[in-house]
Amino acid sequence: MQTTIGLHEHGYALVPPQEFTARMKELWTADYGLCSSQPLEQLWTIMAETFNSAIDDAVNGVQAPWRILQPATGSGKTTGACVFAAMQAQRNRASKGLQSPVGSVIVTRLIEDAEKIAKAINSYAGGAVAIAHHSSDPKLPGVLFSHDTIVIPHQAYLNASSARGSRWDSFMNWTGGERLLTIVDEALANVVTSSKVTSCDLAEVLRYITPEMEREFPTEQWALHVLKMNLDNHSQHASAEDGFSRGLWAEAINQGDVPLVDFGPLKLALRQVEFDRLGAKAEDGDARKRIRQCVEKTLDGSQALYDQWAYYAKTGGEHALHSAALAVPLDAPGPVVLDATARSDLLWDLFERRAQRIQTPSRVRSYRNVTLHVARAPGLGKRSMIANFGKRFPRLLADLEQRLGPDRSVFLCLHKGNRAPAAIFLPKKAAAQPGPFSVGHWGAVDGSNEWQNCDTAVIFGMPYRDQVWSTNTFFAFQGFKGDEWLADPKWKAHRNVHRAMRQRQLSVSIIQAIGRIRLRRVTDEHGNCPPADVFIVLPKDIDGDEVLKNIQADLPDLKVADWDFQMDGPKVRRPRKGSNAEALALHMEMCGPGTWSLRKVLGDIGIPGALKKIREDLNCPDSGLAGRLAELGVTYQTEGRGRGAKSYLVKHQAA
Repeated sequence: MQTTIGLHEHGYALVPPQEFTARMKELWTADYGLCSSQPLEQLWTIMAETFNSAIDDAVNGVQAPWRILQPATGSGKTTGACVFAAMQAQRNRASKGLQSPVGSVIVTRLIEDAEKIAKAINSYAGGAVAIAHHSSDPKLPGVLFSHDTIVIPHQAYLNASSARGSRWDSFMNWTGGERLLTIVDEALANVVTSSKVTSCDLAEVLRYITPEMEREFPTEQWALHVLKMNLDNHSQHASAEDGFSRGLWAEAINQGDVPLVDFGPLKLALRQVEFDRLGAKAEDGDARKRIRQCVEKTLDGSQALYDQWAYYAKTGGEHALHSAALAVPLDAPGPVVLDATARSDLLWDLFERRAQRIQTPSRVRSYRNVTLHVARAPGLGKRSMIANFGKRFPRLLADLEQRLGPDRSVFLCLHKGNRAPAAIFLPKKAAAQPGPFSVGHWGAVDGSNEWQNCDTAVIFGMPYRDQVWSTNTFFAFQGFKGDEWLADPKWKAHRNVHRAMRQRQLSVSIIQAIGRIRLRRVTDEHGNCPPADVFIVLPKDIDGDEVLKNIQADLPDLKVADWDFQMDGPKVRRPRKGSNAEALALHMEMCGPGTWSLRKVLGDIGIPGALKKIREDLNCPDSGLAGRLAELGVTYQTEGRGRGAKSYLVKHQAA
C-alpha cells in the first residue's frame, strides 16, 4: 500500500486512516449494534489509505490505475464511502483555508441509492455537504459546484464521461478546484457501449429518406447501402450454427478532422418526417415518436460502425453488424471501485495495468451459518425458463413449502419475463402482512438493500450473456481482433475467453443476488451472520461447477448441501383413461382461473366417494394426477388438520 503520511506536506486536508477506522467502529457498534473485529478494522484502515493514495495521485497529476477494493459483503463498504466523504468535508472546513480542500464524486447504481447516500453523508457530517444529482431531480451546475461531494447514478456518470463537455466539467469541478476522488460503489454496470444494426433497421431508415434528402445527403445514403450490402452478403454465407462471426474493418473509416460519414445532419432532417402518416395514413403521436427513436438508434449505431470498427455476427436467428467502445473514463480523477465480487469478475483482468486489485484481509466475514442448497438442471436460460415457467414454478413452490416454515421470508430472483407469471402462482398477501415471498429480477438486483431482512434466497434461472456481449466487451478493452480470433478466441491462459467471460459474469450476478439477504449482517466478532438458506438450480455442465467454486471462494465457510429438487421432475404418469383422476383433470382443464373446494368439485362431477384416493394422489407430486394438474396451472392447497381439514384446488391461469 502506498503511504499517505506525506500528503499533508503538500497542503491538502486529508482524513487520517486511524481516525476514519475509529469513526467506523463507533458507528458500527454504537449506532448499528453490530460487532467489530480486528480484520474488519484492518479493512476500514485499508479503505481510507486507498482513498488517500488515489487523492495523492490526482494531486500530482498521475493517471494511476483504477484501484479495486473488494470489501466482503456486509463489511460496510457503502457506509465507509459515506463516512469518509463526511469526514473529508469536515476536514475541509476545519482547515480554515490553511490546507486545500478535497472534493469527491460518488457513483452508485440507482437513483434511490444516490439519494440515500447523499442523505447519509449529510447526517454524518452534520450539514449539507453532499447532494444527489440524477434525471429525476437534476441540479444546476452552480448548486453542484458548492457541494464537497456529489452523488450520481452509474448511467449519469457514463453519459457525462462519454460526451465530456459542460456536464462532465460540472461533475469534476467545484469551489475547491478539481474534485480529486472518484468512488464507484459496485462495479459499473455498463462499462461498454454496444452498437447493433440489422438489415431490417437499415432498410427502414432508407425507406424514409425522401428524394430531396437523397440529393442533399448522397454520401450518407451510400454509407447506409454499404452497411446493408455487407450485412446481406454475410447473412447469405453464414454458417447454420449460432455464433458465426466475421470482421468487416478493424479501424475507423472516419479519420481526420473531417469524417467521411457524419449522420448528424441526416438525423436532423429525418426528424421532420411524419413517420406515422407514411404507413397507416393516420396521425399517431406515440407511433411517430417510437419510429423516430428507432430511426435515430439505427443512425447512431451506423455512426459507431464507421467511427470505430465493425464485425458481423449471427446469434440465434438474428444477423447484425456490431461495434462497441469503452464508456468508462480511464482518466477519472482518483478512481476507487468498491466491488464485493471483484475476485470473480474477469472485467478487471481485461483492464490489465489500468486496474489494480488492492489486497484486503481474508477473514473479515464468515458465512458458516449459511447453507447453499444446490440442485442441477439443464435449460436455465431466459427463453427456456419463460417457455416452461408454468410447469416449473408450481413444482418449485410445492418443494419450498415442504422445506420452509410459514414464518420464513424469501427473496426470489427470477428472469424479468417471469415476474408477472410468478405473481399469479404466489400466495396472496394478507392486508397487514409482508408476505413470505418478495420477487426481484436479473438486472435490478445488484447493490439493492430491499431484501436485506429476508432469511432465504431462491435463485431460479440463470442470467446468461451471449457471445456478442463477450466479443464487444473484449474488443472494447483489448482492441479489435481479426477473423482468426473470432474463430478461436484465446487470451492469455483462457483457451476460450468467450466462455470464461460469460461464466465469470454468471458467477458475479449470482453472488450479487445471494448477497442481498440478511447474510450481509454481522452478528459477532468472528464476522458471522444470522442463519440463512440459499436455494439455487445450477446448470449441469462445467459452468455450474465453476460458478459453485466462485460462490464458495467469495463466501468463506459456506455450507453446501444437495437439494433433491427436479425442476422438470421425473416423467409423470398420465391419469388412466376413464379413471376418476382423469375425470377431475378434464374438469379442471375446462375451468377458468379460480379457487374451488375439492369436495364440491368431486360432487359436481359425480365422484364424491373418491375424495380419499384423490387426496392421496394430490399429495404425491409424482402421481399422474398431480403432474397433469401442474401442467394446467392447478395447485392443491389444504387448511387445518385431521377431520376438520379443508382441501382446495386453485387454478392460476386458463389452460
